[in-house]
Amino acid sequence: MAMLHTVWRSIYQQILRSAPAADVGPAVGDISSESARSDVYGRRSGFLVFYESIKAYLLQTQRKNAQAWQDALQRERRAKRRSLCLLLRLLNGEQRLEFRRTRQFHVIGASTGVRYRIRVDPFSNIDVLYPNGTVKHHLCVHPTGEITVYDKMAAQLLYLQDPCTEIRLLQMANVLPPRAGHYLPCSSVTRH
Repeated sequence: MAMLHTVWRSIYQQILRSAPAADVGPAVGDISSESARSDVYGRRSGFLVFYESIKAYLLQTQRKNAQAWQDALQRERRAKRRSLCLLLRLLNGEQRLEFRRTRQFHVIGASTGVRYRIRVDPFSNIDVLYPNGTVKHHLCVHPTGEITVYDKMAAQLLYLQDPCTEIRLLQMANVLPPRAGHYLPCSSVTRH
């Protein structure tokens, strides 16, 4: 707000410099004095009204922007909470416990029988696992648009559990090599 006051003070000084000598009132430092607010100096008084209205408008705009930001954050949190509830309803009991414990869960492909691990990650969050639990490679596939990570995971789960859509998902996915930390078997892998 101090910077805004400085900007308006410089604008005010420019106006005073361009005004005829008869219209110039008290010194610039007296902006807040009662004499400056009076109608004795018509041009100066009009400027102060203008200054106060602009100042009030900027404060109101800042409040509206802050409120809009808070509303957007609240909507985003609500959407994330709803999508997490949906994902947890889609998981079976074992997957739900694993997800709550490690923020990942395992899925068996419906047509291939391959074990996948879906992690909470924005990209390449599907790990294709060898039978011993080590990562063979990562798959990067997700729906278009701005959706929450839990909705993306729910869609991936449903695609992998359906025999027809699993093959299509594998055809569309980008295949990435495993990262250095993922060569070791995962301790939470359950073997059948």
